[in-house]
Amino acid sequence: MSCAHPSASGNAFFLCQPIDENGNEVGEIVVAISPFGGGLGSKVLISTDGSATREYVHDPKSPLRNSIICVIDD
Repeated sequence: MSCAHPSASGNAFFLCQPIDENGNEVGEIVVAISPFGGGLGSKVLISTDGSATREYVHDPKSPLRNSIICVIDD
């Protein structure tokens, strides 16, 4: 049995595929929390600053690290 960390409760998580400047997929998929929502095919900017993510979930001991900081308009 596995349990999510309490700081994850009630938050939306997205699987994000990094892309390069030409829109080509690069690297491994990243899981990120999102206060902004987003949808299939949305381009987003991800922060890997764990302190910003912990501040967002109001838990200084949260293991969460990646967060979507904006949805990019085309």
